[in-house]
Amino acid sequence: MNAQPKMKEKSRNSEFVELLTPNYYKIHSYIQSMVPNKTDAEDILQTSITYMLEHFEDYKPGTQFLAWAITISKYHIFTYRKKQKRSIVHFSEEAIRLLEVEQQRLSDEMDVRLDILAQCMKKLHRVDLAFLNKRFTRRMSVVDMASDFGMSVHMAYKRLARIKTLLLRCIDKTMDTGDVS
Repeated sequence: MNAQPKMKEKSRNSEFVELLTPNYYKIHSYIQSMVPNKTDAEDILQTSITYMLEHFEDYKPGTQFLAWAITISKYHIFTYRKKQKRSIVHFSEEAIRLLEVEQQRLSDEMDVRLDILAQCMKKLHRVDLAFLNKRFTRRMSVVDMASDFGMSVHMAYKRLARIKTLLLRCIDKTMDTGDVS
């Protein structure tokens, strides 16, 4: 048995995962914005990803993976809508196009806000960064964090609120001034 095709397939699957991972949220958000039922949206997402993996050889390396993935998702949404004869609300093509434009605008704004968040986090004190890391990266409970940092649970909640407020103000100020680096 030849191990070469297996290695090539594994490498191709790894490439697919590397391209999908940073775009997963955007694909998921796009589908959810187009399909009102959360369960149906999840099904379409899974069907779309399965289709993408099965047809990954059709993807041209170097092109925009997200555009390719959204096109596939659009097809699956269209197929879903055709099957939904029982649906009460039917959007016109123009309404769907407007929803897509708005979803893209919101997605672009979210990308900018996430970039600004990263800049704002660099301005925090190391202790505050460690505090956020334990809460949101390690998913530590506030009770455990309070113990680790030698403070009451009430103070830990207050500290989290203060850090979140600082970050929100920094993001809003940067968005208002347009000082996005």
